[in-house]
Amino acid sequence: MTSEQIKLSVVSVFPKFKDGIPRASEELIKEMCEIEEISSVSIIARQDLNYISPSILEHEKVSLFTTSRFLTPWQLLKLFRRYKDSNIFLLLAPAWDVFDPLLELYLFFFLIKYRFLPSGRWIQQLHDFIPYVCSKDTGEEKRTLKLNDAFKKYFRMVPAMYVAVSEATKQDAIHYWDLPEEDIAVIHHGSFIAPGKPRSNFGSNKVMMVSNISPRKNQTRLIEAFELVHQKSNDAAELIIVGNVRKDVPEFESTLQAVRERNSDIKITISGFLADSDIRKLYDQVDVFVYPSLYEGFGLPVLEAMACGCPIITSNLSSLPEVVGEAGLLVDPYNVDELADAMLKVLKDNDLKREMSERSIDRAREFSWTNACNQWVAVCKEVMH
Repeated sequence: MTSEQIKLSVVSVFPKFKDGIPRASEELIKEMCEIEEISSVSIIARQDLNYISPSILEHEKVSLFTTSRFLTPWQLLKLFRRYKDSNIFLLLAPAWDVFDPLLELYLFFFLIKYRFLPSGRWIQQLHDFIPYVCSKDTGEEKRTLKLNDAFKKYFRMVPAMYVAVSEATKQDAIHYWDLPEEDIAVIHHGSFIAPGKPRSNFGSNKVMMVSNISPRKNQTRLIEAFELVHQKSNDAAELIIVGNVRKDVPEFESTLQAVRERNSDIKITISGFLADSDIRKLYDQVDVFVYPSLYEGFGLPVLEAMACGCPIITSNLSSLPEVVGEAGLLVDPYNVDELADAMLKVLKDNDLKREMSERSIDRAREFSWTNACNQWVAVCKEVMH
């Protein structure tokens, strides 16, 4: 094992309102700053640095380099120097967030690809393949084709290693980008919530989903399934959907209105955005957390819910079975009846809820940012040699 220090340059995104990817990136950077074998962390970002966590900015190992959408020759020269001074260049942002469309960065890739700059230092994290798998839902069919052409022409063989957040995402990379399997490592995320104790306080009859509303997240079928739960259950249940509308989903609004008109006493709450503290309180109240997403690169909301001891019902697709393991119930997210039956099964059985809560906590303990960071260090060392 080498004692050589790792000097990181990290490209990431730091928006004002952080969802899963930027939050995960910040958590990983925080952990990396505490690793003795990492001597420096140079952060390269386009966004306003006011949105980076202060605990990162204040760390003695951290330095900053800001860029604009179109790099000046001077900025490009400084970026080249950062690259040459680092022995690992880590891209935590999705690849398409960086080169869409940035001609100066294409030049950067060209210089690496043809050995004008040192090669073999670049590691690209793979979060998901949403533009490819769900392009119709996101309205990005044409953009996806352009991204794919740009990737294969300029970027595909620049990284020495890719790190996927799940085995499912790794398989997507092999399928959509024709990447060699041996060039992709799998490192799972940790939870933003430390696993607690199993819950025993059930009986609220509350069902919750945490996710912005979009076609991919499948809230429309969840509402249809909950209508069946409402009609078949003797106890009044409540469905709580936490999250903003990410994209206009006409069928969601029309389905919700129709269900409410058919069932005047049905309890469905669309809460919009909530603070983390408020969501945490709901995790401690609800009887079951349901996440019938049609596609995920990882599935952080499910991991957070497990860490809080929630019984879990989720999809049997993409990465979600990999995250949940044996802790929850897996259903076909396209099958409304199957989803409704799973909710009824859990809501009616308090012993099952307590058993599922124990399994959720045990499963959540298998994921941590410390473990993830240690695996990242191992990948960095492999790339360095």
